[in-house]
Amino acid sequence: MKKNSLFFYIIFAVQYFFIINSHSLSNEWFTSAGDYNSLKFSKIEKINKDNVNNLELAWTYKNGFVPDKNSAFRNNNQATPIFTGKKLISSSMDGFVIAMNPQNGKEIWRTKIEQPSARRGFTYFEGNIFIPSGKGIYVLNEKDGTLNKNFGLDGLITNNKNSSSLSLVPPMVFEDKMIVAYINSVVSHSIPSGKINWKVNLNGSRVWSGISYDKKNEKLVFVTSNLVNLLGNTNVKDDYSNSIVVVDGQTGQTDCKFKDTIHDHWDYDMVGNPIIINSNNSNLAYGFSKTGNIFVVNLPDCKLVNADHIQKIKTDSLSPIENQTYSNYQIRINNPENLMDLEYELSSYLDYISKDNENLDYVKHRTRNSKFGKSFIPLSLDYDPIVMGLHGGPEWPGGSYDLTNNQIIIPTNHYPWIIRSYYSCCLKNKPSAQRKAQQYLIDLKHFNANKIYKNKCSSCHQKRKKGKYESEFFGDTYIPNLSGVTLTKKGDSLNSLKNFKYSHKYTENIEISDKELGLLKKYFEAHDKYLKENNLLRLSANWQLLLDKHGEFASKPPHGKLTAFDISTGKITWQIPFGEKFINNQIIKGDINFGGVLSTAGNISIATGTPDKNVYIFNSSNGEELWRTKLKFAGSSPPMTYQYKGEQYIIINSSGGRFYGYEKDFGDLIYAFKLRK
Repeated sequence: MKKNSLFFYIIFAVQYFFIINSHSLSNEWFTSAGDYNSLKFSKIEKINKDNVNNLELAWTYKNGFVPDKNSAFRNNNQATPIFTGKKLISSSMDGFVIAMNPQNGKEIWRTKIEQPSARRGFTYFEGNIFIPSGKGIYVLNEKDGTLNKNFGLDGLITNNKNSSSLSLVPPMVFEDKMIVAYINSVVSHSIPSGKINWKVNLNGSRVWSGISYDKKNEKLVFVTSNLVNLLGNTNVKDDYSNSIVVVDGQTGQTDCKFKDTIHDHWDYDMVGNPIIINSNNSNLAYGFSKTGNIFVVNLPDCKLVNADHIQKIKTDSLSPIENQTYSNYQIRINNPENLMDLEYELSSYLDYISKDNENLDYVKHRTRNSKFGKSFIPLSLDYDPIVMGLHGGPEWPGGSYDLTNNQIIIPTNHYPWIIRSYYSCCLKNKPSAQRKAQQYLIDLKHFNANKIYKNKCSSCHQKRKKGKYESEFFGDTYIPNLSGVTLTKKGDSLNSLKNFKYSHKYTENIEISDKELGLLKKYFEAHDKYLKENNLLRLSANWQLLLDKHGEFASKPPHGKLTAFDISTGKITWQIPFGEKFINNQIIKGDINFGGVLSTAGNISIATGTPDKNVYIFNSSNGEELWRTKLKFAGSSPPMTYQYKGEQYIIINSSGGRFYGYEKDFGDLIYAFKLRK
């Protein structure tokens, strides 16, 4: 065994009673991740594995505005409430911050903040509440909810005027500083003045989940997204994307960063707040990736503890798409055990549905231009890669540290996506280009095809041929963009009347003749020639769920799991399907999830966020289900807990989902559970 590998095992072999320096070991839950170590763990054990069946509903509270299911505003509330010791603080989808009586949920005060506000949480510090928003960080008095005008400019702290001040995640506040993850940078402000001390520019990456802080060594740890523009980013400075990053909290100097996916074109972000575990002989930060990799960084020397457990996976280095370069390898970390299988094999699903011939035919047709079977398939105009993990393994809520059993518990998702690359109209820096291109189509009257398109195609593919794509949020509604269709090398539905009718078989019966099809083909050829000659085309891609004829994932379940791994060995201790759904009158275990998990000293783990709208409580030792109850809307953020006047409360933020599989009705409720007397 290599020296570094031996070091890895030695420092992992710590017991839970050595853990120190963690704010979540108090009764307060002062930031949405519980504390700055992002443990999502509570020492309160009044509710435990032996009495959890005695839980009952204590109260509910309606946060505020609930959008209609047909509203354009179809979001959800992803902010875990916080507990100051005196008040429970929540937020609403329509921009309110609310203080409640922690015993009965009665409203104490309510303050309006512009949207988006408290998108994924907020922070309490020394009598003030710090709320991220579209304009910066608002500071409210905990006592009465008024703006504390001693901070920043009349209660608002912002980035400089030349940078975006949009922030989605809770800031960290300590001593005389506030650390904020804005949309494109991480910034240290002096408080109360708001003066900028230092700034880390992320060069097109984002911090989606929040920052963790190692108080003992004064180190900030966060993970980053991929570049915003997934295509065309080969020549972009790419030094912070898809990485776990460690920054000196005093100076802003980047101590180290370790990249997960190189030249990411698939949307494999790093996700979740890093979990920092301080013991008497080690300080470790755990960072998670959608690829299932887990990075373990030693603090303060910033060494990657599990570097000896990294495997290089050979990939295709050149993309079939012009000017798109890929790395010739990607990494897989084997200790701690990887949480994801990124490879998709159609055969496993075909075996799963082998008795449904019509469904088999449908799935085979959907994947006729697809490439699958291995990880990190380059994007192409010739084929459509099928990939796993775009919503998962871990998602933005991350996991929790179960101190009782010395393990990390984390939910994951696992289902297939198709990535479709295409040319579309038009370049963003030419605002009049799309209007000119559309006018050119109208002028093609000698083809008599514009009328055909308007009468038989535009109701689905839209007037400007832009198509329709909603699969990420509300299902698999995918109608292709038709700009540049004749420039793609793969065959399309215009090649023959047979292919055309088959492509429209499962939507509606489109009546079209061979002659009309020929006119349409000339119509597109002329249009695309015009776009190409005028340099108006831009490269685009759509991410589409791979669903079967019945709207279910075209992969073998489970599609969601809850996993626990022992930090002393890096091995998975238990793994269970998480969430349920009914298919063909059968219960299928393991559904998608976007809520999160909380662990407590009562040897229980509370998980939520599945479309079945259940809250689940498991035995942290072995994953055994102990209790469940159904909410009106699916949980939408990690649970939290606190103790008030001798009683422990479990709090669930219930606002529904905005992803496929969830109900399309949304709410904005807070649920509180306690033990029955």
